[in-house]
Amino acid sequence: MAAHREEGRFVVRIELSADFDEAYEGDGDGYAWLHRWREGVRPRLIRMILDALRADPRFDAIPTSRGSSPDDELEVSVRFKPAKERPLQ
Repeated sequence: MAAHREEGRFVVRIELSADFDEAYEGDGDGYAWLHRWREGVRPRLIRMILDALRADPRFDAIPTSRGSSPDDELEVSVRFKPAKERPLQ
């Protein structure tokens, strides 16, 4: 168990929307624009985020789930790995 713990937070929030002209006939297309984002952009974005977080070997980055839908949220637990102190000789 750690003798001391420090915590911080960094939030990136992406709000998605689509505007349609007057000829729009409703969501009969099953939110195709949102599906396109979820299938095309989101995986690349998640990969880039995790790669950036893991680029520094002093940090571990692990996707976590706290009951939210993975379609709606990505939460990542990032832990700093302090250098091991050398034992006194």
